[in-house]
Amino acid sequence: MAKQAIMKVWNVELGLAVHIKAPNGKYIVIDLGATNDFSPLLTLRNKEVGYMVITHPHKDHIDDISYINYAKPHVLWRVNSFSRKELLEGAKTQADRDIFNKYCDFEESYTGTVSERNDPSSINPFDGLTAKVFATTECGKSNINNFSAIVVVNFSNIKIVICGDNERASFNKLMESMEFQSAITGADILIAAHHGRASGYHTDFVDMVNPKLTIVSDTQDSDTTASDRYSKKSSGWNVFDRDGKSEMRKCLTTRKDGNIEVTFGELNKSNQVLLHVKKGM
Repeated sequence: MAKQAIMKVWNVELGLAVHIKAPNGKYIVIDLGATNDFSPLLTLRNKEVGYMVITHPHKDHIDDISYINYAKPHVLWRVNSFSRKELLEGAKTQADRDIFNKYCDFEESYTGTVSERNDPSSINPFDGLTAKVFATTECGKSNINNFSAIVVVNFSNIKIVICGDNERASFNKLMESMEFQSAITGADILIAAHHGRASGYHTDFVDMVNPKLTIVSDTQDSDTTASDRYSKKSSGWNVFDRDGKSEMRKCLTTRKDGNIEVTFGELNKSNQVLLHVKKGM
């Protein structure tokens, strides 16, 4: 039987929430974006979350932390460079302070090492699907964005690169690594850095990724976008709507296209691969 995975990029306005269902039914969660009316974590009630990546501790990437008990992962990756005190200094309201305190309580509960059986960079926990994190701690702490993780997902010759809010300084550091360059080269889908803003666009990085399709998670209020630049660097892919109609697209945005669903993996036993993209789901 052909093995397939499903990735959902939720429309959480200004933020990021990505859920990936592996062939064995386990989930990978990347960031905890949410809106006042919708919690992506609630969709994971009674599901098994094997791995969670919080790309960086900015509020729009941890807004859903109140519902973390519905999706507590076996393994957690998070930025360790900022103390609770440092994170709370950026909280503007008591509600924000509550979110950061809850986030810190959650991430501090994860200690110890990851066993080989649960290592998401191996083929073991997710039935052949792998997720590898790249990040740098060599940038100044004045900008948390530059501590953001970039997650590279591989399955059945399909590659997806998912960025946090990386900006030029972190991209410059990461691009010095041959391992990183090899990991991102020739991806099928890129989830753009920093909500598709110009500050997160790095020409050499995007050129190396060379995606078929770029996805931007953003909001109507996004101040500066680089969607046109991503479109010029993406080769294009057929995207289907709810009615089954398709069109060639180079860049999708949650702002205009709603929730985006990507099915990827084996098409059949002849080693053909599947990459099926739907919008407005």
